[in-house]
Amino acid sequence: MLVGILALQGDFFEHANVIELINKDYRFIKKEEDLSDIEAIILPGGESTAMKIIQKNQNLFFHIQTLINNNIPTLGTCAGAILLSSNMNDENNTNFNILNVSTERNAYGRQNQSFEARVSIDSLPKEKYCFIRAPKFMHIGDNVEVIADLEKEPVGVRQDNIVAFTFHPELNPSPIYMNWLSEFLEKGK
Repeated sequence: MLVGILALQGDFFEHANVIELINKDYRFIKKEEDLSDIEAIILPGGESTAMKIIQKNQNLFFHIQTLINNNIPTLGTCAGAILLSSNMNDENNTNFNILNVSTERNAYGRQNQSFEARVSIDSLPKEKYCFIRAPKFMHIGDNVEVIADLEKEPVGVRQDNIVAFTFHPELNPSPIYMNWLSEFLEKGK
């Protein structure tokens, strides 16, 4: 399996390390040509606005959106969740508009207010994950399933072939997370 990892900015190397640990191949995506033959895609954490600016004069996001619309398994973490969201609480921000949620950037506060918390993904045992300038899901729309929560607040959602987390599971990848990720990438759900 070939997993494409958006590599414009952010923690794409950490995702690549996890992909290697689960014995899958990856390719960093920086331009449209990098999308050929990928079977799954990861949109990493980082700075969503910077990612948008970097690719502004390309059609990269358009081509990624086309792949997602064609049911390629897609994982977005933190900034990746923002990019996938259909509604932002920031009228100047444009994104993929593909996941039926609204998000608020940096909803937990500034960098020094980042934290770790124990979260369960898909009812698996709880693991400790990092929330770094994390967004919040402000509204969960139709056909979106909450698959992870933090004290009853949604921090992970699934809609068809798309999963989005407001946290960073790639920063401390447990065997539980890696098994979940491998299955998700293989099946897309």
